[in-house]
Amino acid sequence: MKIIKNMLLLTAGLLMVQACSTKSAESEKAVVKAEEPSKVTKMSSAEIDKKQKRDKLEQLTRERTEKWKLQRDELALKALTFKGEDGEVIYNKAEVDPSYIGGNEAMMAYLRDNIKFPKEAEENGIEGTVFVDFVVGKNGVVRMVEVTDATSEEASQAFRTEAYRVVASMPKWTAGRQHDKPVSVKFSIPITFQVI
Repeated sequence: MKIIKNMLLLTAGLLMVQACSTKSAESEKAVVKAEEPSKVTKMSSAEIDKKQKRDKLEQLTRERTEKWKLQRDELALKALTFKGEDGEVIYNKAEVDPSYIGGNEAMMAYLRDNIKFPKEAEENGIEGTVFVDFVVGKNGVVRMVEVTDATSEEASQAFRTEAYRVVASMPKWTAGRQHDKPVSVKFSIPITFQVI
């Protein structure tokens, strides 16, 4: 009986300690939140405008990317394959999608290292996202590159041209697979241009 009583007291004590630490963590969060508005007021109006533009671009990119994914999935449901210019069967979606060798982080590093921000856009502070469709052949080579969409009119032709150049010169990928055989697969990526 004494052991059960001690266990109950120990449990009650731990609950009280935990409750106190949760309240102190919440009060720290409240302090951080209370300080955030003062940081915003210290920003210049140009910085605020830039942040608002960037937030709007990020939201628009998320919305367009989601819409784009839905369209790709709908297309794959309607027609699993289509024929390329040379008569080759190309999958809209394969059992195993193609992948950049090294994964998404390696692809992001490749894009970051190889994209040259257009000077005119940089000078004018223009930012934007373009969407690039391409086919990863059964040999892993990127071909049939096409810039299909952009987030806004501000996303200049220079963004489209640069995205096309970089994607067209990508190294080989790991090919997609259907029934455990390499196949050509249509693939899409968004590329965002931001002034740093």
